[in-house]
Amino acid sequence: MSRSIIRLLWALFVGCVCILSACKDQNEVIPEPEPDRPAAAKPKYLWFDASAIFQRFSHIDSIQYYLDKCLEIGITDLVVDVRPVSGDVLYASDIVEQLVDWKGYHRETDWDYLDVFIREGHQRNLRVHASINVFSGGHNYFDAGVVYRDPAFAELTTLLNKPEGLVDIKTQKSQYAAFFNPANPKVQDYCISIIEELVTGYELDGIILDRCRFDGLDSDFSPFSRQLFETYIGQTLARFPADIFRWKKLNNGDWGREAGPFYPQWLEWRAKLIHDFFALARERVKKLKPEIDFGTYTGAWYPSYFEFGVNWASKKYNPQEDDYTNWMFTGNYKNFGYADLLDTYMTGVYYNQVYGPGWYTIEGGLWKAKVLTKKEVPVIGSLYADLYQTNGSDLIDAVELCLTLSDGLMIFDIVQVIEYDLWDEIRKGIAKASVEG
Repeated sequence: MSRSIIRLLWALFVGCVCILSACKDQNEVIPEPEPDRPAAAKPKYLWFDASAIFQRFSHIDSIQYYLDKCLEIGITDLVVDVRPVSGDVLYASDIVEQLVDWKGYHRETDWDYLDVFIREGHQRNLRVHASINVFSGGHNYFDAGVVYRDPAFAELTTLLNKPEGLVDIKTQKSQYAAFFNPANPKVQDYCISIIEELVTGYELDGIILDRCRFDGLDSDFSPFSRQLFETYIGQTLARFPADIFRWKKLNNGDWGREAGPFYPQWLEWRAKLIHDFFALARERVKKLKPEIDFGTYTGAWYPSYFEFGVNWASKKYNPQEDDYTNWMFTGNYKNFGYADLLDTYMTGVYYNQVYGPGWYTIEGGLWKAKVLTKKEVPVIGSLYADLYQTNGSDLIDAVELCLTLSDGLMIFDIVQVIEYDLWDEIRKGIAKASVEG
């Protein structure tokens, strides 16, 4: 395919890929689930988002109360976010400052937040997994985090390719996470040290890597990343960043990206970088504690997840086989799928529609995730509780579907469950799946 055609296709891609995907999916038939573990034996995770629960869960009796609620409805596993978007942490760390003040509330640190979750969880036979936002170093809404305190870390944030030029993400106040540049070895060493500290310091059952990715398609266009990429492809770019993509005014007045000649190689390089970080993180975790569960969360929308440098599929899956995306990917892209590096993969089927084929329904998204990961990792169907504030019956069906069609259930997050009083719906969905399973 000629480069001129690639450029034209790129301008049309963002608006067309979902339509093309949907058209193709109309002819798909979702197969019956294969025999698997009974639903009663599958893990049921509830996520505790650190920023959202900060004040409510800054009291030991509150933690105890809600862990009892988890046990009552059939939850088996807790995902405790201990490094939110701000990049600070909710445990005793020698590396990162503790998050003690958030949105006007001060948390006392005379007790260890994570240790209490582990102790109280294990007393109730609940498995406890720590989640960290890997490559986020600050919160842009509040100018909070290490990238706003320390000039050395401020220099490590990602540089974005925007219509107005190359800009530091800290200037983009509409984007709440101040991402580091994942390509920088200093960033990787820092993040690995946080993971190692967690694994060695606490009796965790698992660790979940969240936001282990680039900020988006516009990231990272720093001179550092340019040099790494040129070394990777073995040549110097004459026009950067236009050789990757440039911004062009569309007929409707909006800005659109126009792909450059090295765009497919750029996607490959970014996917390799994230893959290799996962490989390194897994190696370090398993060396310290071989029994610990090593997992990650991503959105289920694979056709657009390349934007984040993420290929969560199996290496056995080749995206070039999909006629609506194959022009973007090199033959090597498939080699950087990281499903085989995981013990658990949480796929976010955050959709309103429960049943039906295609990427953008819960049923279709779960089936596709299983197909793409090739049984190399348990796929945990993950639901966004906020979508069910007025339609709890759909949550019952969605919970049942996750426990029938995938290898488990995750609910994000407990704040919405509390606010919209969805406890009974989750319990009913778990019970329904267990009876039918």
